[in-house]
Amino acid sequence: MRCRRLRRWGMLLAVLSLGLAALYWAHEPLLIATARALTLDDAEAPADYIVVLGGGAETRPFSAADLYRKGYAPAVLLFTHKTDRVTDLGLAPTHDELYRNVLAFEGVPSTAIQRVPGIVDGSGDEAQMLRRFLVFHPARRVILVTSAEHTLRARWIFRQTLADLSVDVRVAAARHLRFDETTWWKTDAGALAYLHEYLKLPFYWLRHQLGKGAQAMGHGN
Repeated sequence: MRCRRLRRWGMLLAVLSLGLAALYWAHEPLLIATARALTLDDAEAPADYIVVLGGGAETRPFSAADLYRKGYAPAVLLFTHKTDRVTDLGLAPTHDELYRNVLAFEGVPSTAIQRVPGIVDGSGDEAQMLRRFLVFHPARRVILVTSAEHTLRARWIFRQTLADLSVDVRVAAARHLRFDETTWWKTDAGALAYLHEYLKLPFYWLRHQLGKGAQAMGHGN
């Protein structure tokens, strides 16, 4: 009886060891696939506007300028973001000032840069402000420029928000300088970026569903 138990435990340990070994050898492809599931890059010309989303000043405005130079769209749209104490004191440029400086440095003329009216704080606000802008400045297609891991969520948010305007929403992935889909877990910045995005996805989906439910109840009343 004791020998049988030992054999069972031995088989169980062997299976667990094989499983752990397989997980170890397969972890890299799984991590790469996890990152690539978040990444879209379907920018297509001609578009009416290149829309640069906030954050990632070291990559996003550079990618937008590259699209402009390649003739994807004749205009670049920027948002005005909430300021902080540092920018209020004039110790650092504001978000849109920094973006304008990068675009100008990269050869985008000032006449091609437009500001979307209103103050924003996050992707949801940006989508709502862009919607208000497009009501008076209709477009057939817009290209959102944002960080690679943010492209899936950004396109979903903007497509939901602009659905009634019949605007074709595309995204261009601005690549990080220190990591990408094949190395993101090797740096603190990469791990934070991708894990943060996976945490935000269900939150935005749930908020959207709750918003739809509230609208339905309002119509019912």
